[in-house]
Amino acid sequence: MEMGGPGDGTRSRDEMRALDALELESDADFKAVKAAHRRLVKAHHPDANSGDAEAAKRFKQVQAAYDVLRKAEERRAEDVRGTSEPRR
Repeated sequence: MEMGGPGDGTRSRDEMRALDALELESDADFKAVKAAHRRLVKAHHPDANSGDAEAAKRFKQVQAAYDVLRKAEERRAEDVRGTSEPRR
C-alpha cells in the first residue's frame, strides 16, 4: 500500500519525524520504510556495537520510528477495509 506524500495532509507530524529518523523522503512507501528499518537496525544494533552508547541511542530511535510508521500503515489498511476493528 502506498503511503501519503508530502504536504497532502495524510501524514502526521510524528510520521514525518519518523521518516526523517529512517533517513527517508516524505513520499516513501511502506516497502521503503521496511528496507530502511532493516538497514539501520543492522548498522546500529547493540550486538554489533558493543559499548557504543550513541549506537544504542540511534537503535532505539530507529525502532521507535518504525513503530510509528507501522501503526500508521495498519490504521490506513483498516480504513481501506472499512473497519475500525483491529486485525487479529
